[in-house]
Amino acid sequence: DAASVLIGLNQLWALGLTLPQLCEIGLGLGADVPFFIHAQHAWVEGIGEHITALPSGSVAAGTCVLVVKPAQGIATADIFRAKDLKRDTPKTSVEDFIAAGLGFGHNDLQPVAKRICPELGEALRLTNRALNRSSQHPLAARMTGSGSAVFAFTEGAIPELAELPRGWQARLCRLL
Repeated sequence: DAASVLIGLNQLWALGLTLPQLCEIGLGLGADVPFFIHAQHAWVEGIGEHITALPSGSVAAGTCVLVVKPAQGIATADIFRAKDLKRDTPKTSVEDFIAAGLGFGHNDLQPVAKRICPELGEALRLTNRALNRSSQHPLAARMTGSGSAVFAFTEGAIPELAELPRGWQARLCRLL
């Protein structure tokens, strides 16, 4: 929403701000805002300020993503304060991501977030079960960013989800 507002105000008020200027403002609002200002598939590093556009075709347009969001949220600061947060994962690259495809990587924040927010673990289990996947499957559900939503790639039909607990949300999205 913040990215859309910045882009809209830049146009509405004819400010003439460049993409890097909008991204600098956006970064002050949230780490994901510059990514949404760029509005394309990208590899993002740092706290959201280093953006590398992915080559055309490296992510198939129309790929579906199931997103499940429990009612409980997680404070990012609580995750980063945790003593048991893994902080020594070897650095990877956009080339590694492109070579591995959608099953790439993991989220080092997820184990700590699951401890802080038990609903996250339940969201992961429910999503994997709906997609008939185990947590070891290369396309298993994972936590988004610092949570508490989880996502999983799917073939396009919304899988049968057990009735979601009160306050939870599920959405099927398509990559543009």
